[in-house]
Amino acid sequence: MTDITTSRYGYKRFTRAVAVAGIAVLGMVMGNGTASAGVDNSSSVVDAGGNRIEVLQGDTSYHTVPPLDGVPTSVEFFHDGYAAVNITGPNAAEFEDTQLTLGYQIGYPVALAGATIVLNTPNLDWFIESNNGIDLGLVPELELGLNAGTAAGIGGSIIPSQELDIDLEPGGITTVPFLEGQEFDGPSALVRMQGMHGFISGAIGPVTIRPYAMAVTANGDSVMTYGVPQKLN
Repeated sequence: MTDITTSRYGYKRFTRAVAVAGIAVLGMVMGNGTASAGVDNSSSVVDAGGNRIEVLQGDTSYHTVPPLDGVPTSVEFFHDGYAAVNITGPNAAEFEDTQLTLGYQIGYPVALAGATIVLNTPNLDWFIESNNGIDLGLVPELELGLNAGTAAGIGGSIIPSQELDIDLEPGGITTVPFLEGQEFDGPSALVRMQGMHGFISGAIGPVTIRPYAMAVTANGDSVMTYGVPQKLN
């Protein structure tokens, strides 16, 4: 059974069988530790209050594998990486209800009738900066460090595993969000993806994928960044 809903950004979503497996992970972080990552692309805007809102993507990698169905018009891939928001400025700590959206733009010359893309997302790790000692210095090295002796954790079914089944347009570009309007408070947030699985069927000709990340603040300021297009076949 397929449910059709319209997103707040105006495009239709075709979603089937959510919450496939496991419990969502928002990231349980304890003790001392540091994780670093490279930035692949970023974009920023300065709002009326002098705060800089930056959206970043990094550690992006795609691994294309022969499709299990063996059909020439099928493409199968895996995606790893992260997306983050970093807000700096006089009121950065006071930001609330900032929304983060992640997804792909899929390009191809022609699609057969009934062509689809199916995405299986793992539980997505979600880290936010808070007053509990979590420090996300996202620019330039994206370091996640904790104050000595701090034990901080945020958990709940906020970003669960899911399966998304989305119809492809007859030709051109289809926009495919897999995390839409995820809200957070404070100056920073990070989502790390590991083992995102995609299966495209019914696309004729070269298939190209481009990841995007978008942040929209409660005041309506928006920032969007696009990754480097990657041919999958």
